Amino acid sequence: MADDPLLSVEAIEVFYGKTEALSDVSLSVDEGEIVGVIGPNGAGKTTLLDAISGFKSFEGSITFDGTDLSKIGPEQAVREGLIYCTEKRDLFPYFSVHENLLMGAQARDDRDAVRDDLEEVYELFPRLDERREQEAETMSGGEQQMLAIGRALMGDPKLLMLDEPTLGLAPVIVDDISEAIERLRDEGLTILLAEQNSTFALRHADRLSLLENGEVELQGSASEFRDNEYVRDAYIGIH
Repeated sequence: MADDPLLSVEAIEVFYGKTEALSDVSLSVDEGEIVGVIGPNGAGKTTLLDAISGFKSFEGSITFDGTDLSKIGPEQAVREGLIYCTEKRDLFPYFSVHENLLMGAQARDDRDAVRDDLEEVYELFPRLDERREQEAETMSGGEQQMLAIGRALMGDPKLLMLDEPTLGLAPVIVDDISEAIERLRDEGLTILLAEQNSTFALRHADRLSLLENGEVELQGSASEFRDNEYVRDAYIGIH
């Protein structure tokens, strides 16, 4: 149905051995919106994105664009348009910026569109344009984060999942990432944003989920989160 969410996560559970990392977690992401997942370190944010992308087994139901993700692997999920930019970035350290970006488009056959998207990434992140031939390992952490996001965009995502995109970055780079996310929003890209930096997530998200100890403690709009006394005291005040 047209009104169905692009991504639906329903009552999933994830275990590491006998330890439950996620318990009865549900959320949805509608096409064209940004949904934030906030919470402290160790709350389960990365585990949630790993489960959605197919890198972690789960119990429950995850559906993306009408496809049951439990029935396909990570490679097919990428081909369906579910693109995951991990916290670790996972760049090819000895490849140039240009080569890393092209690696993000390996699953695509539309080469003309790939060339167009490549130039759009360079426009989105001018620092990458200036460093096309530079090896990834020689770049700053902020530049590597831009490259990781740019490479994910080269996969032509229907849903872009970003895990801690501001972690460890200088404020000026965080501002560059923020500006890029707003441009992507204006272009209609759907984003699931996992962030320990609650202030950053609140700046961009339409709706949010608060994860604590592997459970969803609160869900609502960005304005509802800003007005929530617990969120203000426990999260917004620390950034």
